[in-house]
Amino acid sequence: MVKLERISLRNEGLKKFFSPNEVRILWLLWEEKRLTSGQIREHCSDLSLACVAGTLDRLVKSGFVSRTIDESDSRVRYLYTATCNQQELGTKISEQVVDCLVETFGTAVVSSIGRFRR
Repeated sequence: MVKLERISLRNEGLKKFFSPNEVRILWLLWEEKRLTSGQIREHCSDLSLACVAGTLDRLVKSGFVSRTIDESDSRVRYLYTATCNQQELGTKISEQVVDCLVETFGTAVVSSIGRFRR
């Protein structure tokens, strides 16, 4: 999950909740669907393979990316896929943030948020 202590409302877009490298990889997986770490590295040529692998590990541990084994050729490699689309990601993050707000400030937060319905 998104670490609430890492939220930075000053940043733009998904960078409020994720590192710049995590955002790049999520967008890439949303566009390409399934990629290996090597393929991701090709798209993000300014990043080292170690950086890509570390970022993918964090995204897998947090549940935003899944890792499966592809044994279709003579070697074993991992394929990475986003576990949700951008809309679903927004729902997950907003639920986490609202839960934290309710835990801290009580149910009055819910009525406050209710005024933003569109």
